[in-house]
Amino acid sequence: MIHIGRNRYKTHGGLLQGSTNNLGTTLAFYLQNNVGVAEGQWTDQSANNNDITQATSGDQAALAEGGLDFELDEADHYDFDSQIDITAQHGFAIFIMCKPESMGAHMCILGLNNTAHFLEFMAGNDNLRIKLGTGEQATTSITPDTSNLFANDEKFLMTLARDGGSTGNLILYKNGVRLSQASAGQAANSGDGEFITLGTRNRDRFFDGIIHEVAMVDMGASTDVPSDTIDRINTYLLSKHGIN
Repeated sequence: MIHIGRNRYKTHGGLLQGSTNNLGTTLAFYLQNNVGVAEGQWTDQSANNNDITQATSGDQAALAEGGLDFELDEADHYDFDSQIDITAQHGFAIFIMCKPESMGAHMCILGLNNTAHFLEFMAGNDNLRIKLGTGEQATTSITPDTSNLFANDEKFLMTLARDGGSTGNLILYKNGVRLSQASAGQAANSGDGEFITLGTRNRDRFFDGIIHEVAMVDMGASTDVPSDTIDRINTYLLSKHGIN
């Protein structure tokens, strides 16, 4: 079990070059494009040995564009070797480079093999939902002031950051641009959470499309991920994948 932000790990991978090494950021996991990726396993490049694996061939995604191509009708999904634990009030950021091939009502990126905690795209509502903590406020929608947030066969970088501390403001970026939430109001959730799956919630809400790479960083208790760190990682990934 990996407790995010509770420990500091040695960090590796091109994602960190010139981006976060000198800022005290913890790289929780990094599924890097075209590195350590196979149909049965994607090797974590963070040095935490937090690989994702799938032993059942029928549930394995196909290799595509340096990542994995998940098929909705085949229930493709993977399990992390170790559970990702997010501590309450810790600032973090999740970076997702992907290309959906179809957008259903619920397209889960990270889950827990139950309905307690998850992160998913909500195509019909043009927003993201994340479930952290417990109780009525656990499920939080992040709804930007934009339409057509998701489109079939569009490759994009989606970045979700949370401010540290009790406020827990949730900030959303698409292709490096911070999206306003003025109309719906600022989304916030300072709760704890756990993730153990990629591409599904609870063997449901499967993702359909290519996940090119996914990474997560954390700054620990009551500390925001610096905006320049987010900008540098966004810039690195966008440049790497040829997105202007």
